[in-house]
Amino acid sequence: MIYIPLLARELDFPEILGLRAPKPTLVLNDIEDNLFTLEEMKKADQVLSEIFKKAGASDKYRCTFYPGPHKFDLAMQQEAFGWFDKWLK
Repeated sequence: MIYIPLLARELDFPEILGLRAPKPTLVLNDIEDNLFTLEEMKKADQVLSEIFKKAGASDKYRCTFYPGPHKFDLAMQQEAFGWFDKWLK
C-alpha cells in the first residue's frame, strides 16, 4: 500500500511509488473511483511510466484501469496474484 505517515505532505503518490523503481510495482485503478479522479490516475500512470522507463525497468511497472467504483474485485485480485507469482517466486 502507499500510506507512509506524513510523507504525502512532501510528495504526491506517484512520486512516492516512484521511489520503489526499479522494484516491481503494480497499480490497479477503478475508473469510477470516488477517491481519485480518472484524469489524476492517468497523470500518475504517466509519471510512473516515465520513472520506470528512466530506471530501465519498464517491464517492472504495470498500471491497469478497471470499470466501476472503488473496489478490489475478483478480476483485480487475479491480476494482483498473477503479478505476485511473477515477481515474488
